[in-house]
Amino acid sequence: TVPGLLVCFSQGFTKQLVLVTLLTSLGSSLQLGYNHWVVNYPASFIQDFYNVTYQQKKKAKLEDTLLNLMNNLTVAVYSLGGIIGSLLACPLVDKRGRRGTLIISNCLSVISAILLGFTTMVNAYEYIIFSHLITGVCSGIFFSAIPLYLGEVAPRNQRGSIITTSFFFVAIGTLISQILCLPEVLGSIKDWPILLSCTGILALFQIITLPTFPESPRYLLIQKKDEEKARTALKQLRCQGNVEEEIDELYQEDYSERTEKSMSIFKLVLYRGMRWQVVSVIIVICGRQLTGIIAVRRALSEEMLLQYINFAFLDYNLHDLRHNHCIFLIDRVGRKILLLSGFGVSSILSILLTMTLELQITIKWMPYVSLSLLLIFLMGFTLGPGPVSQIITIELFLQSSRSAGVTIGGLLYWLLTFLTEIIFKLVETRIGSYSFLFFWPICISTFIFIFKFLPETKNKTFLEIRRYMSNYMTKKIKVHEKQSKNRSEYPEAVGGPLCGLRCWTRWVVA
Repeated sequence: TVPGLLVCFSQGFTKQLVLVTLLTSLGSSLQLGYNHWVVNYPASFIQDFYNVTYQQKKKAKLEDTLLNLMNNLTVAVYSLGGIIGSLLACPLVDKRGRRGTLIISNCLSVISAILLGFTTMVNAYEYIIFSHLITGVCSGIFFSAIPLYLGEVAPRNQRGSIITTSFFFVAIGTLISQILCLPEVLGSIKDWPILLSCTGILALFQIITLPTFPESPRYLLIQKKDEEKARTALKQLRCQGNVEEEIDELYQEDYSERTEKSMSIFKLVLYRGMRWQVVSVIIVICGRQLTGIIAVRRALSEEMLLQYINFAFLDYNLHDLRHNHCIFLIDRVGRKILLLSGFGVSSILSILLTMTLELQITIKWMPYVSLSLLLIFLMGFTLGPGPVSQIITIELFLQSSRSAGVTIGGLLYWLLTFLTEIIFKLVETRIGSYSFLFFWPICISTFIFIFKFLPETKNKTFLEIRRYMSNYMTKKIKVHEKQSKNRSEYPEAVGGPLCGLRCWTRWVVA
């Protein structure tokens, strides 16, 4: 950690900015990664708990079908809570501020940890399902609020690195949960309630530290119209007295978005001037969730042995991230190249994994090839679509519409997580390894869209990105008008297999 901090300081990161980034990521992002993994692990213990409590309550044995339904509901309700949390994030970050929302979410996380810790004492299966729902709500708020807060306190040339740091700590949270899930630690029938409630310690840590951090200067000046507090926050973050250049930039952004004040989710979706940004977020987030990452994670955790292999790989992956392969690379190489690399790897490996997984029954050494491809797939996802899709979501919007844009991205993330958790299990039981082919057209389509339409946002202010998108849309409108004129002159060109694509593009441009 110390060499990493020295690199940060040498690149112009101030001490206060590094502390805000690391402590926020340590306290909140760590919880998000921990909950992502631990919610799925103690399934066998929870099933035994359901059997006992059901027999005590109904005086009858729990049928296998109902037991599987309740177990799936316990896992799915976490994603359902994430959907609720995403919807709550938009009004919270606009009314209570970015930092204030994180404090509220951590208070809720403490309540969730207490509820989960007393699971075996309450002795009711409805209780644990409700507790998982509250945990999901906390995770849904964290998923939107953490990158939003860090993205707004960061300078433009360090924005990608700072937001990616939060995803780095999500990976650390997953690693810690994997360690604690081992039977030798807390993964036992006696200790699993403690395993589920460990995040309460981190939440208490955040409740203590977050009030000492500055609020987002953009939120204070543009949305609250408090220049004095915004100036104080900027001086604290930049460790310098002269912040007039950034204050002027904030005023320019405030002036340019005067027609977009109080942009709710519904207004953002219907607003014609922001349609291209909304479509871009939808495609990138959907592509991220449907790369096949769920199939890879399920394949890696099928057997108990692979739990240790996955743990070892994630440890390697964290070291890889620390050595400038994502956090420091993203502001040098750019977002677009990392996204294209990630989706390109996913597209190729979706086909290769289908072949190797089918052949591993007949060829002895093929399981090792499959495992190697799975790990490469996971690495490509971690360096590209995983963190970068959320950064793109934040950068495509200006201040008053950013919370609604991030909420749309978060809502899609949790909704697709919820659906894939339910649907993929059914699909996998029927087609097996061929399920990877289901994700291939989505990966390749997202790759083409990013290559042709998504701008590079590296080292650009939010206002510069907006102007680029506006200029791009102006060019598209001119091309659209020219094509419409040609179609009126040559009616035989209308129709054909590309007609649907033309109609979709026409709607976006309009």
